[in-house]
Amino acid sequence: MKKRSKTVHDETEKDKQTKTLSRESGAKKQTKGKANERKEKTQKKTVTRESKMFSRRKSLAAAGTNWEAGVRRSTRIKSRPLEYWRGERFLYGRVHKSLTTVIGIKYESPGKNGKGETRALKVKSFVSDDYKELVESAALH
Repeated sequence: MKKRSKTVHDETEKDKQTKTLSRESGAKKQTKGKANERKEKTQKKTVTRESKMFSRRKSLAAAGTNWEAGVRRSTRIKSRPLEYWRGERFLYGRVHKSLTTVIGIKYESPGKNGKGETRALKVKSFVSDDYKELVESAALH
């Protein structure tokens, strides 16, 4: 394999000698990436009031689970697919100060006489009666 060489002319015009420098001689270019890395390391992070508040918040990593007989079980409420053509919608709310979960289904019940009447909205709750007010407030919207 041939070595690539670079020719360098001396500054004096009398001397027309050329010197050859190989790439292995140590003449290397500095890349811009290294200079940028140094600048990034020297910059300090600015801490704002918002970031302090988020760091103090309680973690919700284990939210939606509980321990029964030494085994971690999910508290997720599973339901069948919605029948959107009947106007079914999920109701969401916070139970046990955790992540928002499905607390019920809101659906339209068919009218007695058929097409002429407006359909009544009904709610099927998945949570206990302790959270009845939460379900009712979610059903209003």
